[in-house]
Amino acid sequence: MASRGRPKVTTETWDCQIHLRLRVGEDDDLIQFLAAIPKRRRALAFKAALRAGGMRTAAIADENLDDELAAAADEFLK
Repeated sequence: MASRGRPKVTTETWDCQIHLRLRVGEDDDLIQFLAAIPKRRRALAFKAALRAGGMRTAAIADENLDDELAAAADEFLK
């Protein structure tokens, strides 16, 4: 007889806890997005959103910030 339920995961996992504090009026789009997803499905939606371009945007934003800081430091040291 076949076992019931979801099969056991056999791959290694890496746990990551993420806590968001969203502000009404400022983050309404994100609040609406997350509120529309059942609680047990939000991690999947979050991963899909990151894969759709969130990781690339964050990397670009960090690079721009580094360039701005370097330029400001150069200007300060002149």
